[in-house]
Amino acid sequence: MAIRDLMNGERQQAAFAEAQKLADSGAYHDYTDIEYVLRFDYGLTDVSSLLDSRLMHRDLNRRCADARERLEVVSV
Repeated sequence: MAIRDLMNGERQQAAFAEAQKLADSGAYHDYTDIEYVLRFDYGLTDVSSLLDSRLMHRDLNRRCADARERLEVVSV
């Protein structure tokens, strides 16, 4: 079942879980990049409201930075 087909509470949890996976990939700079992917690739037009929390933004930004750092260490 796609995230966009879930009910509100489940939808927010699923969107945040997917956002965390994307952040952990190291392919994104910050939460705004992830929101873009979720909006346009996953069809979550309301992703900004689903991830509208400073704590979520901070967590995603930290995950992005940590993942990019790990990728840099591996590639060196």
